[in-house]
Amino acid sequence: MAQRIESAAAAGDGPPTVRRGVARRALLAVLDEVLDTGTGIVVGPRGSGKTTLMAQWVHESGLRALWARAGREGITLRAGGRARTTTPAELGGILRASSAPTLLVLDDVHELRGAAADEVEQLLLSAPPAVRVLMGTRREPSYTLARSEIGAPVVLTATDLRLRTWEVDRLFRDVYGHPLTSDDVETLTHETEGWAAAVHLFHRATDGLLPADRRRAVRTLRSDTRYASDYLVGEVLAELDRPLVDLLHRGSVFDELTAERCDALTAATPGGAPTPTAPLLRELERTWSLATTQDGVHFRLPRVLHRHLRAAQSERLGAAARAWQERAREVLGREAAPDDARRPADGTPSLAGGASGTPDAALADLLALVAPALRRDPAGHVERARQVGGAVGWFAEGLCLLLAGHQRGATGPLRRAAADPDASRALVLGASLAEAVLSGDRPVAVLRALDRVQVEADRHGHTWLARLAHGLIVGLDGTAAARVQSRAYAADRLADGDPWGSALVLTWSALAGLSIGAVEPQAWDELVGRWQALDAAVLAAWTRAAYALTAAAEQLPDAWQEARAAEAVARAAGSPGALAYAYAALARTGRDGSEELAALAESTGREAGVDMRPCWAVGLRRVRPAPVDPSPAPGPATAAVQPAPDDARPVLDRAPRLEVACLGEFRLVVDGTPADLSRIRPRARAVLHVLAVHAGRPVHREQLAETLWPDLDPRAALHNLHVSVSAVRRALEPRVPTRASRLLVRDGEAYALVLRPGSTCDVDELERAARTAAHRRVAGDLPAAAAALRQVLDLYTGDLLPEDGPAEWVAGPRSRLRLLVADAAADLAEVELAQGHLAAAVAAAGRSIELDECRDRAWRLLVAGCTAAGDAAAAHRATLGYREMLDTLGVPVAVAGAPDAVMSGPGARPPRPPRASAASRGRWS
Repeated sequence: MAQRIESAAAAGDGPPTVRRGVARRALLAVLDEVLDTGTGIVVGPRGSGKTTLMAQWVHESGLRALWARAGREGITLRAGGRARTTTPAELGGILRASSAPTLLVLDDVHELRGAAADEVEQLLLSAPPAVRVLMGTRREPSYTLARSEIGAPVVLTATDLRLRTWEVDRLFRDVYGHPLTSDDVETLTHETEGWAAAVHLFHRATDGLLPADRRRAVRTLRSDTRYASDYLVGEVLAELDRPLVDLLHRGSVFDELTAERCDALTAATPGGAPTPTAPLLRELERTWSLATTQDGVHFRLPRVLHRHLRAAQSERLGAAARAWQERAREVLGREAAPDDARRPADGTPSLAGGASGTPDAALADLLALVAPALRRDPAGHVERARQVGGAVGWFAEGLCLLLAGHQRGATGPLRRAAADPDASRALVLGASLAEAVLSGDRPVAVLRALDRVQVEADRHGHTWLARLAHGLIVGLDGTAAARVQSRAYAADRLADGDPWGSALVLTWSALAGLSIGAVEPQAWDELVGRWQALDAAVLAAWTRAAYALTAAAEQLPDAWQEARAAEAVARAAGSPGALAYAYAALARTGRDGSEELAALAESTGREAGVDMRPCWAVGLRRVRPAPVDPSPAPGPATAAVQPAPDDARPVLDRAPRLEVACLGEFRLVVDGTPADLSRIRPRARAVLHVLAVHAGRPVHREQLAETLWPDLDPRAALHNLHVSVSAVRRALEPRVPTRASRLLVRDGEAYALVLRPGSTCDVDELERAARTAAHRRVAGDLPAAAAALRQVLDLYTGDLLPEDGPAEWVAGPRSRLRLLVADAAADLAEVELAQGHLAAAVAAAGRSIELDECRDRAWRLLVAGCTAAGDAAAAHRATLGYREMLDTLGVPVAVAGAPDAVMSGPGARPPRPPRASAASRGRWS
């Protein structure tokens, strides 16, 4: 049995199942840091989603894993599809005996007591360097922080585990199949506080209901906790000791529990005796994660649990409940500054506006400063904002610079406003939101920043900001699915009477799509009308320029006229950044002077502080490098592009340059260094080859799975694909966590090799040269066509991926490319012959015949070229070769223009198989 466990440590044995749920991108990215620190801890109460999160991370990372669960009797270890009970000491021995890098996932660590807990500490101290440990627990083990030898672990808390609004939205839409309206999603998330168990229980309680009935159930969440009562009683409260349960019931009359309040309430009860509660409150927080505190004095319970306890206490006391509540009010009345008196009765913040329910004066001052900049010349209003100073002035300065297009310059003022300790909460959150969308960090960092704003805005009752942050997160990916979701969310905001929030969310979503090359002229056209209706001429200029840019990329008939109109509108609005985009749109139309216009766009963009690269990438369908997630799009208020501060360049800049060669032999060079692919297995290498052939373009994962594992069921094939992708990522970027790969990225349901600026792929260059040659020939530019055709022949150094042999997936593309090049060689012979370059025409025709012996046009061109050059012997040899080819095919056709007619007739050689291509290095031509 021990040997089986040791072999499992080498091969990896993951969790029993991966539960359904949404991929929690920000948390999964945090867990990736365990690969560097060596230890990670996920802490949360029962039902908070610890096990599901760890299972998702292990499953998606493709790491070798040993999965174990602690219990009162010991540790149950899964190995080889079976389970056995072991001890921490024995488990440590297994890990030390395994030479392969291993991830140990140890769940329910809180169950280990006494000596067993000490053995876990020793396991961490003695684990080999190649071992990583991830623990799930309801309380954080003290030794992970106390022992410097172990190092600082990665810690996720119950607060981190709470489902966010957009995650609840995706859960009901994509997993449960019961989409909720945005208002209902926000209400459900708020009332359950994102407690995973409560959200799931609500789904179970409403599954099968009509949409109208489900909406009614959402409305009753503030007063009705019956959907979760059985779980709270049987799974949560049943594990607590009697003193803790009594404390929870007694203290449920308070929105915040303190030892002083609970003791005073007990003493005020007839016949009651004071019972110290401070240790019990600390136990609720540290041992059971059922209470949270910021100051160690005031403790709050999960809202669902609190309401259940309050209802249960009222039911238990009956008529005496009113007297009990009156005694609680007397206790609060004796406090010098009763916190609960300033809160609603159930502790729920107001959702009607600011935290106090009154407009924020600082925000009113901000809007007064920014409103003129929305109509014209935003850069001209920067100085006025600077004169105001303080958080309001900094915020206004940043927004004005943003509207003008100066993204780099806007970052500093926004950051100062977000960090001002004297600013109002609404102002700080608004500035933080703007700073987050301008951040040049990885998408996960942007997601975390937006997450913090959304949570804080919701907690303090700033509903508009919370909803705006929610909408920005929905559209962060920039993928087609994210854009669809953003449109639905924006429609809800518009229906709620919020045209500004709706337009901002749609603009952000369109910008995110623009940053990955998406072309959606109709989306930008709609936004032009929205901003015009809101009297925001500067934003209308930005969106009109973006519309012209996408129209040019889509080659719409009126693209030139739209680009000219965008230029005029940008000038009238006084927005240099939008003007740079309009110039780029004019350059993308392909009219005369495109090179000069492109240079003008670049220079104008530099002066305005705008990053112009998305202008040249839109429509190219390149994939941005993001793990779960995509490059951050620019801020909605800019209608521009993502910023590029010196210390935080966009992710695309930080992606290594690739040199991909698939013709003649497979080569992959990363930033000038050949990639070491010797350790990846054949199937993983095949995945890399498929993606290399399509470098820069996404390949759907189901297509990959069906191509490489056609005999397996879809689930097994996808599993193999995930493992292979992880292996390739480790080979390409050995020092980067697999989920953070910048070269092999996942975009929705597809994978792609990223080609950043400066990267090359011989297949892509060859096909592009062939298209250029065709366009030049149609235009009558024979010298340019000949140059492009010669580039095609130079790039074709041999068959596509000869090392893959006769693999079915490569046979079709290999044949297509060979015939494409053979046709290009015949075209080159024809062009050279037309220009009188007889020797070059003969050589090109011969190359075409080498690639495809049965190409009639190439034989005719070869004979004609030799005849025109006066080389009778060569023409005769060509004629004989042509005749032999025709005889092989059994085609009785004379060679027009040959010195003597070549006829297939009696005495001709019997048909034989065509000769192998001389250009091929393989044997499967």
